[in-house]
Amino acid sequence: MEGLEAGHWSRDITKAKNGRWIFRDRNAKLKIGDKIYFWTYILKDGLGYRQDNGEWTVTGYVNEYGEPLDANFEPRSTASTAPPPQAGAGQAPGPSYPCELSVSEVSVPGFVCKGQMLFEDNFNKPLADGRIWTPEIMFPGEPDYPFNVYMKETDNLRVGNGNLVIKPMPLVTAFGEDAIWKTLDLSDRCTGLLGTAQCKRDPSDAIIVPPIVTAKINTKKTFAFKYGRVEISAKMPRGDWLVPLIQLEPVNKNYGIRNYVSGLLRVACVKGNTEYIKTLVGGPIMSEAEPYRTANLKEFISNEPWTNEFHNYTLEWSPDAITMAVDGIVYGRVTAPAGGFYKEAHEQNVEAAARWIQGSNIAPFDDMFYISLGMDVGGVHEFPDEAINKPWKNTATKAMVNFWNARSQWNPTWLESEKALLVDYVRVYAL
Repeated sequence: MEGLEAGHWSRDITKAKNGRWIFRDRNAKLKIGDKIYFWTYILKDGLGYRQDNGEWTVTGYVNEYGEPLDANFEPRSTASTAPPPQAGAGQAPGPSYPCELSVSEVSVPGFVCKGQMLFEDNFNKPLADGRIWTPEIMFPGEPDYPFNVYMKETDNLRVGNGNLVIKPMPLVTAFGEDAIWKTLDLSDRCTGLLGTAQCKRDPSDAIIVPPIVTAKINTKKTFAFKYGRVEISAKMPRGDWLVPLIQLEPVNKNYGIRNYVSGLLRVACVKGNTEYIKTLVGGPIMSEAEPYRTANLKEFISNEPWTNEFHNYTLEWSPDAITMAVDGIVYGRVTAPAGGFYKEAHEQNVEAAARWIQGSNIAPFDDMFYISLGMDVGGVHEFPDEAINKPWKNTATKAMVNFWNARSQWNPTWLESEKALLVDYVRVYAL
């Protein structure tokens, strides 16, 4: 067979029978030694999984009940007295696979071959909620407390010209001039924790409703994996205090739910201010605050702004290391220390790091992670207080109010042609 041609038989099997997906052709005639070459393509929850180059050799016959038959197609009268096949020296018995297995794992049943493509989206079709990506509708909070709300509005989340488009817009544009001083209740459609500040915000004298609408989507319900290579082609946004989110997040947060103790993997981040647009940052985050927050992040400073054009941002994640690259050039590698990250984190007063001892050396990055794409604005950890023209202090009670009151400074930097995060494709490969 050449590639994915139809072959002699080609069928879509839409229903399992007795737990098996069966295609039967009663007219086919096979003899001992014949080989069948095959490929399979499985659709589950809107995602496709392909197995290529399958090969199976006929070694015997059975009836429709699975009982062995002899060469004359008669039931065998006596059981074979021959011992079962033995595994070779040093080799444990087990199933055979049509490929060399990968250390990568995915969130759906089945084996994974080395180098196999596990996920791909080229954004050539409109987003279908929940089919591949789930839009987040909520107020993001701790630990970074960005100055935005994630919503699904036509102007800030869409697919166009083969790209995912995520861009910021003032809340007052969508909800009126006094929107930041009115209660905003998302409970009827909130993807956060109901009954908390993730779904409802009430303003007060010192606190306003987050004044910017952005968007964020994820694959938490449809696709997650452990170990692999992520490749994302994206054009970064330009504009003061914009933070693109191109990252992997833990599904279960088994090491803890707060302050990134279960880890966060930044595939790539280029902040939108003029002083940052030539600096690409990627790598693992295991704490919300300095000095350990950025201790393992790696930088690549370019002569030209990363925001000018699309680039291929890659993160390779293995049981031993996390490697970052851009356009095929490796710019950073974080190798798991002997004994794991606990010692260095403990020295930086990351109290929850003790939980990582129960995991592998790469803990907390030894669990399933999903893909998330989005945008944040401002916040209390992304920008140091000494950043040029920063209108708020990270520890100030009125940080968000001060940010909004300075909109005459930053809003002119949000040019319509530059303020969007554009994503051309997302691909994940097994190691």
